[in-house]
Amino acid sequence: MVDEYLISQHVDQIAQLVDPCKSTFMAYACSVAYPRPVITGLTNNFNVLFACESTCQAVLQTCTTDLTYLNMSSILPDCSATIPGTNDLPTGAIPYQLDGSCNAIPFQSSNTTCATPMEECISPFVPDLVFKATGGQQNTDDNYCGCGCCLPCPQTNSFYKPGILDRGFFITDVFKGISSGLALILVISYLVLPGKLQHPSNLILFAAIATAVFDAAVAPSYGNPRRIQCDANGVTPASSYNNKLCTIQGAWLLFGAMATTAWLSIVIINLHLHTVWNSNWLSMRAWLTHLIGWGVPIAFAVIAVLTHSIGWNNSNMCMATQESSNALLFIPLGIIMVPSTFLHILTFGHIIKVTLQSENSSTVSHSTLSSGRAARISHRRHVMNAIRIQWRAAVLALVVTSSVLIYWAFYLVVGTKTDMSWFSTWQLCIFTQQGDQEQCGKQFAAGNVPDFVFMMVAEGLVSTTGLWIFLLFFKSSLAMEWRDLISGWVCCSGRRSRRREEDQFYVI
Repeated sequence: MVDEYLISQHVDQIAQLVDPCKSTFMAYACSVAYPRPVITGLTNNFNVLFACESTCQAVLQTCTTDLTYLNMSSILPDCSATIPGTNDLPTGAIPYQLDGSCNAIPFQSSNTTCATPMEECISPFVPDLVFKATGGQQNTDDNYCGCGCCLPCPQTNSFYKPGILDRGFFITDVFKGISSGLALILVISYLVLPGKLQHPSNLILFAAIATAVFDAAVAPSYGNPRRIQCDANGVTPASSYNNKLCTIQGAWLLFGAMATTAWLSIVIINLHLHTVWNSNWLSMRAWLTHLIGWGVPIAFAVIAVLTHSIGWNNSNMCMATQESSNALLFIPLGIIMVPSTFLHILTFGHIIKVTLQSENSSTVSHSTLSSGRAARISHRRHVMNAIRIQWRAAVLALVVTSSVLIYWAFYLVVGTKTDMSWFSTWQLCIFTQQGDQEQCGKQFAAGNVPDFVFMMVAEGLVSTTGLWIFLLFFKSSLAMEWRDLISGWVCCSGRRSRRREEDQFYVI
């Protein structure tokens, strides 16, 4: 009789669905079918607990989307009506009960065991080898496997057009390799060519070293990112607990990102001190720049390793986990980069102000011009002169700040998306073959997973830092010095000396 009632509640159909709808509906159906008697302490006296209103509401929350998608919304319960099957009781129909005085049946995910294993796994799902080997008693990973099929690692790839993430990340990996190589060329130039190891030129050297290290962090995953992204079972995402190569890359990337940002900020601060205050304060405190540029990044990388705070998130590389990324990466980057960026704006404003003041007399001499036209010509000259002096630093500050902020925004957007209610409906779309991976992804995953274009822009910007440093600071004077070094011809003309002297002061 009870079994017939459960069948009338469509439990046989619900059993073919996926969690959390399946487990929630099973708990609801059982609480309705099996009212629970409770001893009151009196002889032959019992209280009967009926189904909970909260259990009914849970079914509506977890199953409405799935059952509507399958055109089965008619089996959803009406939580405002009376409990099905209670109409014939002597006391009359019973409404759903409040928590604390109802038949609460805790539900558990049914992924661990499965009454009807899937005979064939539909792409992108793959067969669960552990499930098969244990006769359905165990999954490779309870979070990503059920009924004999697993969503393979990296799981994010399954929500987009097949192969599109692999192609996109391969392009950004190539950018990282080129960027690291160009930064290394600049490093060698500053080490070999004369006069480049002195302050402030050596600041660019250290920034280039940090950038080369940062971009070279792609090396362990180049060509085969899954050896970094995943555990050896091919399903579980990589972490410090199951993938040592992921730990190495994550610490490497964390150190490189912070060191690059720190040294580029030091370059900007030094320009401010020299330009605004005519001070060589940093040149006399090299220990402080090295502590900030190398010591702080090393400390954060060590903390990440010791606290097992490294793992795969959404890109093709390991870094600080989403739970720890703010504390170990983005907040420190903001503390370093944001103030230095504002300082750079002040520096640029100071240069314009001083240039305007110093050339006020020249604007007066333009007696043959109208005052408005003379002012416009003078203002343009002032602005162009300020840009000529420090345009490299201005562009560098803009590029690095934009890269950090966009990358930060990308991970903040990704990290705030914790609603996975769409996932079960996406599974149904795949399992019932209502669409392929791309179609089901566009219908259910889009808007709930990182936007592909946003992801590629964020990755692309941080992949070209070394390229920008090379383009901005490998000037024609360096090329000429390389030629002089190779040919053995040394040019010491006054014009060349003046250019080198200017580079010393305005290398940034």
